[in-house]
Amino acid sequence: MDSNFSKIAGVIDSVDVERLKRLIFRATKGKSFVFTQDFFDQGARDQVARATKTVYLIMFWDGGAIREKIQRICDSFTGNRYELPEMSQMNVEIAKISQSIEDATNVFQQTQSSLRDQLIIFNKLDVNDQQEDEISTIYIYKMFLAKEKALYSTLNMMKMQNTTFFGYFWAPADLETSLMQKMGQFPTVRMVRYENHNIARPTYVKTNEFTFAFQ
Repeated sequence: MDSNFSKIAGVIDSVDVERLKRLIFRATKGKSFVFTQDFFDQGARDQVARATKTVYLIMFWDGGAIREKIQRICDSFTGNRYELPEMSQMNVEIAKISQSIEDATNVFQQTQSSLRDQLIIFNKLDVNDQQEDEISTIYIYKMFLAKEKALYSTLNMMKMQNTTFFGYFWAPADLETSLMQKMGQFPTVRMVRYENHNIARPTYVKTNEFTFAFQ
């Protein structure tokens, strides 16, 4: 059988399987066999995501332009196409790929372990003897960076004149007094009402405990 059949394999999206089968059947006039099997990603979080890819194997009588036709059809789909070795070399190739996967897994695990050890050292905490009152250095830096990001994101929406930043914002009129009081806690911040503008006013719908869920 190995001398009479040629083989092409690959991986495509599961939704394209039936279309691939129809195109191969028409291109080869039925002189081919298409075998498919869903590929389940063990790392996916749900069953739907696990079966989004399908492995296909096409066996056909090679001759003339039939191989080129099949290759063009396979390459027109999203995915990868692979040339399979002879059956006598199949086990050797499988062993090579299995060893490559094992080596890559070991490197990943070692890198993950080293990164974890480095983070523990950087965090200045003993993973075997943590006290409830100890504070994570990483968490402190995380909060600091979040504060800096929020600060500069706000400043980027403002304009600078000399050493002063100024900007505009919309607020409900009935909250003006409350906003003034809160802004007054910061001596370098001043808020004033600005009326002389032609900016389109935003739509504001006041909500209550019932209507806020529909906004």
